[in-house]
Amino acid sequence: MKIKNYLLQDEIPTNKWLTKDHNKAVIRSVSTKIENVDNLTEEEELTMKKLIDFVVASQDEEFNYEGKDDYLRPAVGLAAPQIGINKDMFYIRFNLPNNQIEEYAMINTEYSAKSSRLACLEEGEGCLSVDEDKHGIVPRSWIISVKGYDWLKKEWVELKLKDYRSIVFQHEMDHNIGKLYYDHINKNEPEFIAEDWVIL
Repeated sequence: MKIKNYLLQDEIPTNKWLTKDHNKAVIRSVSTKIENVDNLTEEEELTMKKLIDFVVASQDEEFNYEGKDDYLRPAVGLAAPQIGINKDMFYIRFNLPNNQIEEYAMINTEYSAKSSRLACLEEGEGCLSVDEDKHGIVPRSWIISVKGYDWLKKEWVELKLKDYRSIVFQHEMDHNIGKLYYDHINKNEPEFIAEDWVIL
């Protein structure tokens, strides 16, 4: 099967890996920092490889087509708590024009700055750990600066992100502090958007 060519670990990605929001002991916990980013434990290495393999497989239309048994919802990102591991890790993969890929495999990521101006996705957000989509607008910082260790580059990086990239990073970073996207939705007025928000 074609997928085997790019797997970083031995298992075929499956929905069985996913931890859902009813598992509060995992999904609502704060992830621990990785002690030694230059020398991950076997479990930590496997966790990152599974995060990458799941997202890549979910975006592979030859392997993952609608109607397939165990169809994976296509993912842009996945955080370690979503596969049952409370470690500060996540993977993000953006598909760009001309078959270009932009990807980040982040460890121990922290904010260094956040804009006061907010942004949101017009269609709202979704999550592989949330089976019933919660409708509503999710306000996020429009621009963020983060720093963390990129497992792919094997180096510490500082990133300034805006618009969609910023939102995706905030979504994944939330997972590592036990937050979900619907926590940010206005309880009284789910579709609320302020005049100065950037709508994407």
